[in-house]
Amino acid sequence: MNIAIFCASADSIDALYREDARKIGQEIARHSWHLIYGGTSLGLMKEVAESTIENGGDVTGIIPECIRERGVAAENIGRLMIASDMKERKYMLRQYSDAFIALPGGWGTLEEISEVITLKQLGYHNKPIVFLNTDGFYDRFFDFIHTIREQGFVSPAYDCLYKVVDQVEEAIEYIQTYKPANFKAKY
Repeated sequence: MNIAIFCASADSIDALYREDARKIGQEIARHSWHLIYGGTSLGLMKEVAESTIENGGDVTGIIPECIRERGVAAENIGRLMIASDMKERKYMLRQYSDAFIALPGGWGTLEEISEVITLKQLGYHNKPIVFLNTDGFYDRFFDFIHTIREQGFVSPAYDCLYKVVDQVEEAIEYIQTYKPANFKAKY
């Protein structure tokens, strides 16, 4: 199984987030799954990739040319694929992946995980999507989602599109036991 991880490329983040990234990498390797990620050598991306490799797992990084040119592409991973731009990178991440996990991250993480949720809502895929809510990182984001749901912008029928968990083990269990979501689309 190919697991896409969306996460921070920032280096100046708390060790707590790095610890969960390393645990995800360990679990991916332990289950003989394959890590698909953004392909940099920074932040949580680096941690999850290194941990996967250290524990005997396989890693594919997919990095856009504009970021590779900045000298932050991962080395010593199984495979590094170069995308022409971010649009192609996201397409490749989706095509090669069987499940998606969002670790803490910034704009890129939010954009990538939001897109896979939207595409699932539209019926382009029915793959598991998980937010790892380390130390309540996504609490305010889901407060916002709750607000827009209450105001009628998001149907509660779409709550089944993703799962929010607090522990790495819960994310792994959700993927292992995932049953494709059945929901009534609004269109």
